Amino acid sequence: MKKTLLALLLCLCVALLAACQSSEPQRFDAFAGDGDNQGQQQSGSTTGNQTSGQTGGSINFDDGSYDPSSEEGRGDDLGLIWQDVNTDTPEPVVTMAPTIHSQYAGATPVLIDPIDKPTATPVPPLTFTYQVYDATNIGLSFQGPVGWVADGSASDTYVIYNPDPSMDYYATLTLRATPVASDYSESNLRSEIQSMLSTIRASGFSSFSPSNTASRTLIGHTGIYANYTGVLDGGIEVAGRVHATCINRVLYTVHITYPRAYTETYKNGVYDKLRDTITITK
Repeated sequence: MKKTLLALLLCLCVALLAACQSSEPQRFDAFAGDGDNQGQQQSGSTTGNQTSGQTGGSINFDDGSYDPSSEEGRGDDLGLIWQDVNTDTPEPVVTMAPTIHSQYAGATPVLIDPIDKPTATPVPPLTFTYQVYDATNIGLSFQGPVGWVADGSASDTYVIYNPDPSMDYYATLTLRATPVASDYSESNLRSEIQSMLSTIRASGFSSFSPSNTASRTLIGHTGIYANYTGVLDGGIEVAGRVHATCINRVLYTVHITYPRAYTETYKNGVYDKLRDTITITK
């Protein structure tokens, strides 16, 4: 009995093995969606449209001809079209514009005034109280800041300067009185101012920028003045003003110079005070 059962089992195994060897590779239909789209792809065998690895709408996954990238979405380079799974309505994908045009790549940014303009470093405020300075050697008197150092050792020049050690450049006020052969005209005064500017330019400036000359009274008489800005050889930025007038065949000149950052402070607080108070004493 046992021999008979064993023989039957062996026969069954041989029959199953022969059936497996004779069967063809199984083929699967590719998923093509639902509804009408699925019906169109499954009817491909009746339209006669066949591609490599496909038979009647089927794809052969076993012969090496199937390209898996064919399942990926396709679109042009400027804007892909995506299908909304809920509405079946195509929605365009907006392509963002480049932030920098290629023709401007590498260009230097331009500062927008005043938004991007660097803010100047603020300087400590200066205030002045005043005292009378008697420049007896040149016959003048005026008011200037208290505590400035005065020097009247020269016969034709009187100088006061700010001795504040915190300043990298001492503000200085220089007055000069020079006898001349005759009273100067405005043209002569302009020439004198131009000569003063040339002398200042040659006194250690790496750059120098003077203004045009203009008319303004000094000691109650017609005068000519000009402003300037400059950078000294050591890199210090300075500014100043020169002014000249001629009275009774005496040429009077004024030169005030100061740190450029304090231009308005010294113009208003020192130069204007000088003009308001200067008098001839002899």
